[in-house]
Amino acid sequence: MQKPPPEVLKSLAIIAKQYPEVLKWLETWNLHELKQLPYALNNPTLQQGRCQVLNEFSRLVKESPELAAKS
Repeated sequence: MQKPPPEVLKSLAIIAKQYPEVLKWLETWNLHELKQLPYALNNPTLQQGRCQVLNEFSRLVKESPELAAKS
């Protein structure tokens, strides 16, 4: 994943702190996609990619307050 610029990290940190329901929603969506992955018969590669992107994005939002504090 491409590292976001500092201003984007700050914005994500604000979202993580002030709107924790957004992070909760991302994590719930990620968990739902992971649970559906074993049943992906038509195009499992597409669902694997979706799971990977959701996982990386939710981790980025979760870690953004610490990352923004470092930069």
